[in-house]
Amino acid sequence: MKFIHTADWHLGNMMHDIDRTRETEAFLEWLKTKIATVGAEALVIAGDIFDVVNPSNAAKKQYYRFLASLLATKCSNVVIVGGNHDSGALLDAPSEIFEALNIKVVGSINNRNVDDLVVELKDAQGNVIGICCAVPFMRDLELEQFYKSIVRSGESQAEDSEKATDEDLLKCLYADVYKRAVEMRGDRNIPIVATGHLYAANLSGRSNDENGENGGAALENAAVLETSVDDGVREVIGTLGNVNVDSFPDGLDYVALGHIHYTSMVAKNPKVRYSGSPFVMGFDEANCKRYVLCVDVVSNENPSVEKIEVPKAMRFEQFKGDLATLKRDLRNLEKELIADPMETYVDLLLTSGDFVSLNEALETEESGKHFIVKRHRISRDVLRKGVSGFNDCVESTKQYTKEDYFRMLIASNLNENENSEQVKTQYDKFITLFNEAVNKAHENV
Repeated sequence: MKFIHTADWHLGNMMHDIDRTRETEAFLEWLKTKIATVGAEALVIAGDIFDVVNPSNAAKKQYYRFLASLLATKCSNVVIVGGNHDSGALLDAPSEIFEALNIKVVGSINNRNVDDLVVELKDAQGNVIGICCAVPFMRDLELEQFYKSIVRSGESQAEDSEKATDEDLLKCLYADVYKRAVEMRGDRNIPIVATGHLYAANLSGRSNDENGENGGAALENAAVLETSVDDGVREVIGTLGNVNVDSFPDGLDYVALGHIHYTSMVAKNPKVRYSGSPFVMGFDEANCKRYVLCVDVVSNENPSVEKIEVPKAMRFEQFKGDLATLKRDLRNLEKELIADPMETYVDLLLTSGDFVSLNEALETEESGKHFIVKRHRISRDVLRKGVSGFNDCVESTKQYTKEDYFRMLIASNLNENENSEQVKTQYDKFITLFNEAVNKAHENV
């Protein structure tokens, strides 16, 4: 069975207020052509179809039009699962219509059972060529609720879901859907694949020099101090944020994952992979090539996987260095764009040399050019040289946790320093009461 694995489209994304409609249209048209060219019999989209839970009408229109366009190809199966950016309810809403078109959508596991997550894949003649375990992104509480439901119905292998950790339950879920897929397969020699949208442990595929500098809080004269990663990946909260490869049954012939935006294998296992996003989601990703994966899979064998590079419809660049280096990079970019025009956006980071206002220092290199600079940033080392009171500035850009905010609120109410013993005592009492309330809420679900 040959299929295309892709994920993390983030339709409707407006990175730094950039309209990306034309870019996504170009990708979808290219993907439809590529599906036909390679003879893919299925398309698997592993989550984060949209960038936000309430996407624009334009983004939804792109999604529906693309799926409708596949009816004119030989791709007779589409499997779509929800990601952490998606609204499961939105994705699931047209599921009955989609299933009539052989499009399987699992936006969330809410109100579902194991059978709902397992689907046969058929060729154009109606012959079953594979089985897919369509597992979407799940929050810990959703997974716990799912198991309370299916343990009562006798569907699960989990002996005591009340005492199991969320990681145990995730492993049980994949074991349960795989068991159902094996039963569905019977004596037919067809492959079984699965999906997932999560953060797996032990990834490979992105070198350290592609991580980029951090970006974040604005300072005066349009300089930015690097404080947070600009890669578009929203943190997955809970134990589902660090999943080991052994959560996936060995008998699965391929696991198509989403959430990580670069192409990667998990624990060097050729059967468990991220396709990565076809788009740059943050300037930290600007130098990463984008791919979809063409997977040819046979039962009980390692899959043949071809990385197909996605052509650029827009260009993003991240330049770092001293002022002379930034000027040189911008001049070289302008020469390239004169020879080969493309809509281009740039992120600049001054990492060494004297502190300057980049807006003023680079005015000649930026004004009237074939690119747009979306952000000027200055590293901490450079700011230390040129900004008085810099240490106060660094402290003001601290990334606070939820716990920090609770302590500050308690300190404000008590008119005490947040590090005082009285604040610590009240905070400990609050956390105890909060955890008790959460546990009672879980028991009553």
